[in-house]
Amino acid sequence: MAKRVLLVRGGSLGRNTGLGAAHHNLVDLLSSGKVVGWELADVYEYPLAKTNNPMSRIWQRWFAHPRRVAKQITKLAQQNDCDIVHITDQEQAHLAPKNSPLPVVITVHDLFHLFPEQLRLRDEVIAVGDAKPGVIRRRDLRKLKAGINRANHLLCNSKHTLKATNRYFPSVAASPLPLGIDSAKYHPDNNQVIDLDLPDKCNLLVVGSNDPRKRMNFLCKVIASLPEAIKNQIHIHHVGNSSANSGLPAISDMVKSHNLNNWTAHGSAVSDEYLMTLRLMCDGLLFPSVSEGFGYPPIESMAAGMRVVCADLPSHNELMPEDSCISADDASAWLDAITSLYEDYKMRKLGSIQPSLRMIEHAKQYDNAVFCARLGEFYSSIVT
Repeated sequence: MAKRVLLVRGGSLGRNTGLGAAHHNLVDLLSSGKVVGWELADVYEYPLAKTNNPMSRIWQRWFAHPRRVAKQITKLAQQNDCDIVHITDQEQAHLAPKNSPLPVVITVHDLFHLFPEQLRLRDEVIAVGDAKPGVIRRRDLRKLKAGINRANHLLCNSKHTLKATNRYFPSVAASPLPLGIDSAKYHPDNNQVIDLDLPDKCNLLVVGSNDPRKRMNFLCKVIASLPEAIKNQIHIHHVGNSSANSGLPAISDMVKSHNLNNWTAHGSAVSDEYLMTLRLMCDGLLFPSVSEGFGYPPIESMAAGMRVVCADLPSHNELMPEDSCISADDASAWLDAITSLYEDYKMRKLGSIQPSLRMIEHAKQYDNAVFCARLGEFYSSIVT
């Protein structure tokens, strides 16, 4: 008989966010019986649409929902209807009840929001996380850290996150478990492009928000440094929030200040089909981020057969083929890598883009089937 898992988070998130995607993927896998020996007991969350008022949102997050979660855990334990509680990301760690009657597992995607730091590169210092949170967020962080310390076990989505977890929460058992994707979903043979009119140039994709750690200004500076003949034949397609953020100007202002004319901002609300079409029609993905919890864009792009130019920093560098990343702050290396994508584009200009079979095969290491097998083994090690 299968054992049962209660999945817990706070306000519901959509599939188009990193944490939301990981949560929904876990719900789908448990619901469909793909985690051998385990099934879904329930999903406990609440719709954010009902908490638009700031004070109401705080009440829901800090008081009302934690009480409901604790009562639900007690109820399921008394009915012998659940074996383990899994809080699906560290931003909901405050939901771990005191003296839980069931073992509590928390997935830790990253810790830079809980423990911000400054990353020093060659010519810049990058803030990773908010070093000066407001009074409400400071209280929230205290609750999250206390919740993590109440957990029975922490699941870390990368070796880098595991190292940070062991440093900040040494008394809580922790294990590494990379997240999974449905790699077949991204295979070029399983997708059809929608009607997008891309320029007759070397089209390059960039996915990510305008956060300091995403380093959009660095990327703009590198592209602006390309020889004019190459720069004029490259077109950037950005998917993500482009607004001003954390002291940074809007990406459109960065683009303008670097005199980049070949740049299209597609926004953050594109459909799966739209983004998939960009993957299949672009000549490569540029990913200069200096810090990621897991790094969905590189692994999803590789699963689609894209070439990926990726910064050699955690945790996304753990996903890449060996020796394929480049130094995060070596502008010359980035220039060479982008030029190489352009040269490949010139070579195939008369033909269609050929997906990289090497990248597709590499991405299969992170397929949901691998993730499910490891997750089932982990659950069973906690509940004997």
